[in-house]
Amino acid sequence: MQKIMIFIDFENFNISLFNYYGSLKKQSPKLDFKLFPGELAKKLPIPSYVVKTILCAPKPDDFLMAVESRKKTYNWINGLKNLDYFTVVEDEHIARPVTGFTKDTMDINNPASFYVVEKGTDLNMATEIISKAFLNAYDTAVIMSGDSDYIPVLRILSIIGKPSIMVGVKGQNLSRIKPYVDQVIILDEDFLNSCLRK
Repeated sequence: MQKIMIFIDFENFNISLFNYYGSLKKQSPKLDFKLFPGELAKKLPIPSYVVKTILCAPKPDDFLMAVESRKKTYNWINGLKNLDYFTVVEDEHIARPVTGFTKDTMDINNPASFYVVEKGTDLNMATEIISKAFLNAYDTAVIMSGDSDYIPVLRILSIIGKPSIMVGVKGQNLSRIKPYVDQVIILDEDFLNSCLRK
């Protein structure tokens, strides 16, 4: 059996889910991340077991934490830290004023007064994937993100002989990444239904 580690870019994965279910004219599902890694391992071509799942997710700054939906999502992600063999690596969501506003005049009820910057996800994911590869903590990296910024990471995995599998959501364009990975797996509604929170 091969050892796998699953690396999840939460923001990228969440947006892809939202877009896919939007195309189906359905609401994005709430997944059970206690079930998700094991179900994903069953889709791999070689018998596999998950040694650890690492989820990189942004923590809203104090200003953004006033948005109830962001606070609720963060609290749920924070709860994932209690799962066995599961690590949450916190990145940042930072609110910045748009032209004509300052940090003091940004208004949480006026989305036109600010924009949100995500900081740290790419770097944190890259660090986790590469450091654990060199420590031989896994046989195969399973990466959930359609972000082509990870291509240099995938090149390093290839150089050191570590197989990589990129996982996307139906409708997500992974054509730029495909040449750099050993396999691409696309998740659809049938699979996602097997991982729903009860």
